[in-house]
Amino acid sequence: MKRLRAVILGPSFGRHVHAVGLSRHPGFEIVGLAGSDPEKTRRIADELGIPEASGDWRRLIEQTHPDLVCIVTPVDLHHPMMLAALDAGAHVLCEKPTALNRYQAAEMRDHADRLGRVAAINHEFRFQPARRAALAHVKAGGIGRPRRGEIVGRYPVWPTGAARGMSWLSESKRGGGILGALGSHHTDCFRTFFGEPRSVVASVRVDQPMRGPSAGHPAGGRATADDACTLHYEFEGGVTGLIDLNATTPFRWERFEIHGEEASLRWEAPADRLWRTAPGREEEELEIPAELRLARRDGDHPLVPPFGVLISRLHEAITNQTPMEPSFDDAVAVQSALDAARASSSARAAVDVDVPHPVRRA
Repeated sequence: MKRLRAVILGPSFGRHVHAVGLSRHPGFEIVGLAGSDPEKTRRIADELGIPEASGDWRRLIEQTHPDLVCIVTPVDLHHPMMLAALDAGAHVLCEKPTALNRYQAAEMRDHADRLGRVAAINHEFRFQPARRAALAHVKAGGIGRPRRGEIVGRYPVWPTGAARGMSWLSESKRGGGILGALGSHHTDCFRTFFGEPRSVVASVRVDQPMRGPSAGHPAGGRATADDACTLHYEFEGGVTGLIDLNATTPFRWERFEIHGEEASLRWEAPADRLWRTAPGREEEELEIPAELRLARRDGDHPLVPPFGVLISRLHEAITNQTPMEPSFDDAVAVQSALDAARASSSARAAVDVDVPHPVRRA
């Protein structure tokens, strides 16, 4: 198996998921790590056995000549980092949300296509066992014609002002907020079941604005990025979908429901079990096919197993030119839906989802 040289830009989430997943795949070798704090980045790199560490991501790319650049940074850095990585000859795996807006996302997609590089978006939630089993069940006609989806998420991120320090996650100009962080995943979920959303009515808001002190904000601050959102999508054929997220609760809970004319499916985090309910019948648990189950190791971040599936697909796409899924077309489509949600919230009205068309190579 060909080993690809990878660098990770961003030592926080990248340390817990990307570094773990890449190090366990025989087709990748992590050769560099970049972060805004050089000393902290060097310490983390030493702990992970990564040879190169830098506070300058551009210099790291120039020095290591990677085959793959993983972008795991605040959202406002995604666009310049991806364009630079592509120009340096690397393929790219970018975190979500993709960019600050759909036009940046489209430029990132089109630039990768012009240069013939593989561009992937880290929607690893696609490979959670219950979600994959539910999608297969729906496509096989197991609930009849789909008509409704509902996703409810509660997260103890900012339940009080002192719960978490002020950071880019609470700054709208840097792409923070729960809509991008998790609404992107959940919007992508609905797309896989129902196709592209046509329009959305949304409330994107700050329910608990106070943020605690941090290194960059010793006095704390007020959030400008959303910590709660409610989206109501309309899809082709009359299917509708509701996403309701709140990151100011004292507990974590996620529930996913897909309703059809004949039955409903539901699963909850960590998405290892799936239930089906039909009218007049008791709820039954459906068996997850063996090929969709994921092995979990004690101490791992819960997203390490589905991330492992994604990077296996990414390795195949880079080395064997197989189509990448999820692709950057998916990234642009999701970003376009998030843009429409924000526009709807500002206008207090339904807004159509406008997806920029790709500019393909001749």
